[in-house]
Amino acid sequence: MGTSGVKCGVFRDDGTLLGLGRSSIPEFQSPHVGWAQSNPVLWWKGVRLSLSAAFSNAGIRPCEIDAIGLSVFYPAVVPMDSRGSALYPAILYNDQRSGLQVDRILEKVDRREYEERIGNKLVPGTCAVTSIEWLREVKPEVFGKAKIIGFANTYLLHKLTGEFSTDPSNAALSGLTDICNPWEWSDHLCRVFSIDPSTLPTIAGSCDVIGSVGKHCAEETGLQYGTPVVVGCGDAVASSFGAGALQPGTVTYIGGSSDCITMPLAKPLNDHRWINDAYLERESWLGIGTVTSSGAALDWFSREILNISGDKTYDFFSSLPSFSDERAGGPLFLPYLQGERTPIWDPNARGVFFGISSSTTRHELARAVLTGVAFALRDVVECIEETQGITVEEMRAVGGSTKNELWNQIKANVLQKAVQILDFQETGSLGAAVLAGVGVGAYHSLGEANRYMRKFSVARTIEPQRDKRSLYDESFQLYRRLYAKTKDLMSEQSKL
Repeated sequence: MGTSGVKCGVFRDDGTLLGLGRSSIPEFQSPHVGWAQSNPVLWWKGVRLSLSAAFSNAGIRPCEIDAIGLSVFYPAVVPMDSRGSALYPAILYNDQRSGLQVDRILEKVDRREYEERIGNKLVPGTCAVTSIEWLREVKPEVFGKAKIIGFANTYLLHKLTGEFSTDPSNAALSGLTDICNPWEWSDHLCRVFSIDPSTLPTIAGSCDVIGSVGKHCAEETGLQYGTPVVVGCGDAVASSFGAGALQPGTVTYIGGSSDCITMPLAKPLNDHRWINDAYLERESWLGIGTVTSSGAALDWFSREILNISGDKTYDFFSSLPSFSDERAGGPLFLPYLQGERTPIWDPNARGVFFGISSSTTRHELARAVLTGVAFALRDVVECIEETQGITVEEMRAVGGSTKNELWNQIKANVLQKAVQILDFQETGSLGAAVLAGVGVGAYHSLGEANRYMRKFSVARTIEPQRDKRSLYDESFQLYRRLYAKTKDLMSEQSKL
């Protein structure tokens, strides 16, 4: 499940995709500046529709399914009653409403000690406890009624099985677990925040069978009553695993509404510009660098500036002038439409077009959006190179944005890295399905399962155009200076 839709894939145990169903859900709602929320009822509707389409496209009956796994966007805080109904819209990872709660949390804890303990930055939205504290302070009637404060997979797992559960990848971004042990809620941190651990979902491993399809779910979806359901994980984890990234050092680029650069780790990063997340087994972690508004920036530009959507958006960006028309000194774009995470972690950051003149065309603005997101990705990649003392030569690339060949080339040029487009792109669905297979014994281990996925090879490699390097290097330095010069102004504007 992504922020704009649900996909259901039906796979054989050799990793072959038999059928895929898709269903759109409305993009997150933003009733106030900086807010990002979503209606879980629409998630479940999307699940039902995409399940039906997947079975139809696969040409199989629901009773032939051996196991079900989940991949969800995260973290997304969902307060639920005893029946699993959402009491309030889910507060998403990119929500910025809880800035005041961050300040109040810092009255309880020392920032440095707390961030070292949880392994991540204390920031609105991405650290889920900030959203939980917002609910407690601003919506006490909701907080008081909640039997469970869960996450996106908690909501869907309850719909499927009646159980309240989540996985370590979601728990690791809650602010309520120690990064050395994201498999258990921290009693100490729960006491600090006056949270009863019984109001939090059970943490189970991503391959653990948490329950089976219940009677009501079977009636709603056509799934077979009693089909085992595995907890699954966050989408960055599932997509990385689905792309074959099991060993430390493998860099995966996942393009979507937000972009992620991920790398399995043998131990958590000491540099909190990156997200430390739990990976699939105990004593394994996933480093995640995130560009908050990537595909979302294109959607915004298409919708609000060009007044187009869907296939027309793809056609427009595909028809942009060729690289021979590039020139220095064109407009720049800061893609901080919802604040930014890696590496600046600034919830007050905002989008900026810079260098516009009366001769600026919409094609130049569109290219500036594509290039601005690529610059944000370069910030992330340079961050991990600095932190890990490595040089990234190439990245496996999956996700919707890889369909745009011009954007692929711009990213390769800006990064000066080879971008390897995998020939199988539905790695989130594949990762979730294979984790379910591990859970029911279709594979003996994650390593055995990973060998099945390695058959999905590189479809094409986008090599950087070396003659563009100096052009993009100069523009990238200006991009960085532009944020540095406007950072304080952005903060002042956020207070108006």
